Amino acid sequence: MFSNFRRNLIRIWYSRILRNNVKCARKLGVRIGDRCRVLDEAGSVFGTEPWLIQIGDHVEITNGVRFLSHEGALWCLRELDSELKNADLFRPTVVGNNVMIGMRSLIMPGVHIGNNVIIGAQAVVTKDIPDNTIVAGVPAKPISTLEEFKEKMKNTKQIICIKNLSQSKKYKAIKKIHPEWF
Repeated sequence: MFSNFRRNLIRIWYSRILRNNVKCARKLGVRIGDRCRVLDEAGSVFGTEPWLIQIGDHVEITNGVRFLSHEGALWCLRELDSELKNADLFRPTVVGNNVMIGMRSLIMPGVHIGNNVIIGAQAVVTKDIPDNTIVAGVPAKPISTLEEFKEKMKNTKQIICIKNLSQSKKYKAIKKIHPEWF
């Protein structure tokens, strides 16, 4: 779709100068919805075929996440079988709405991630994930439903509603509620 030079120029301009990784992802060809956050440089996150990736609304992609859109293991087969000398295998990846992908997770080619999904840090997602599921591990496996997780979070005493405060105000609020942590 783009030459390497143009792709690198887009990455530098949108990710490093404008600091807008969502806009960068769109420019690279990712179909990405509204209210999304990409916390790492989009050029690294979405790999070499970003146009094969579709992201829904309200999706957070944290640091170190990588999407693969092709089967790299064909490298070995090309050497063993002349019919595969120039072969590649591509698969599109789809992420639903209201998804959080944890740090350093790997999303393999062709995976479909449902709506209302949480993917734990460093998970390797090799199979489709149904709606309302939390997965973790290598390979990623269901560990909970979103409803079970919500109830667990509501019952913990560690939930503090301070999302949009500055760092210094968060520090003071947490220290006031939990002085034993300091």
